[in-house]
Amino acid sequence: MISSQQASTWASWFRALGDPTRIELLHVLATAGEPMKVGALVERLGIAQSTVSHHLGRLSDAGFVRLRRDGPTTWCEVNRRCFAGLPGAASAIMGQPERTSGEAADPRDLSVRPLDPADWPAVRQIYAAGIATGDATFEEEPPSWEDFDAHRIAGLRFVAVAPDQAVVGWVAASPVSDRCAYAGVIEHSVYVDPGWQRRGAGRLLLEHLIRASESAGIWTIQSGVFPENTASRALHGRCGFREVGLRERVGRHHGRWRDVVMLERRSPTVS
Repeated sequence: MISSQQASTWASWFRALGDPTRIELLHVLATAGEPMKVGALVERLGIAQSTVSHHLGRLSDAGFVRLRRDGPTTWCEVNRRCFAGLPGAASAIMGQPERTSGEAADPRDLSVRPLDPADWPAVRQIYAAGIATGDATFEEEPPSWEDFDAHRIAGLRFVAVAPDQAVVGWVAASPVSDRCAYAGVIEHSVYVDPGWQRRGAGRLLLEHLIRASESAGIWTIQSGVFPENTASRALHGRCGFREVGLRERVGRHHGRWRDVVMLERRSPTVS
């Protein structure tokens, strides 16, 4: 089942796309490869500036377009993190996940290996698709590779790959503190390509992280998820995590306060 938040977000996307002119406008922006002035769009499409501005406003409200004022000039560009989630949204609505990598029908066809810097484009795209759902994280866009690399533990980051070696999910962990008392406590994130969700990839990654973390002497893995992210909460429950509390109105996200459920798994073997 899709969540009410996902349904609301995706409905706004498809409403925004319900006009042929907006489809043409998005195509021009997407293929330009760089921000464009509104005037250049008017000239390219051959329609009135007021019409272009109207459509840009609707697309901006839905998250497809970013607008930036520079004096009297307005620059516009596509928001690619929103586009990353669109194919998965359509597939999920129809109840027929479209695999983006291979035709494997069994999660046992997947394998897990360490995340390599060369995997970053795929990892970033999967991260962006998760962000676009509105229920995965407070982040509004993926970090740079340099930032990601600097803040995740090198030996505790992995990707799930299909038989054709395409990356379909990732998991990574960060230390929660540099104090010695917290040396065995980490915080993690796990993301799966929309076309591979509910197919075992998330559990495969999380169980691999648990084994690797225990081998590294980690005694506690923790994370925080939005209460609305029922799929993530269920996944963590199946992997031995317990919900230890609720942080109410801990942060603002897209103009509203969000609660966060705190999850924790204590190792039964590392002490």
